[in-house]
Amino acid sequence: MKKLFLIPIMALLVVLGMSFTSFESEIEEQPEVVASDYIRVNGNWQPISEQDCNTGSYDCKVKFTENGQEFRVYDEMDLSTLRKSPNPGATLINP
Repeated sequence: MKKLFLIPIMALLVVLGMSFTSFESEIEEQPEVVASDYIRVNGNWQPISEQDCNTGSYDCKVKFTENGQEFRVYDEMDLSTLRKSPNPGATLINP
């Protein structure tokens, strides 16, 4: 009879011990955010680095090559978030 009394106590100790174990760390790594601006290439959004576009009357534009196609710069993946620039020309960037 005394042995039957120990089984629930041992089960309780095992459950209590398992409650303190963890398979994942408490501090999860956050992904590094690199892209701050976006452009539309063939109807698809492409992330680019943050551009130095402030307020202005011209659309902020970038291009990948000297004589390449110009792309408008957006703050988010939304056509209503077009960035403005004080310069009418496109900025040359690395892809």
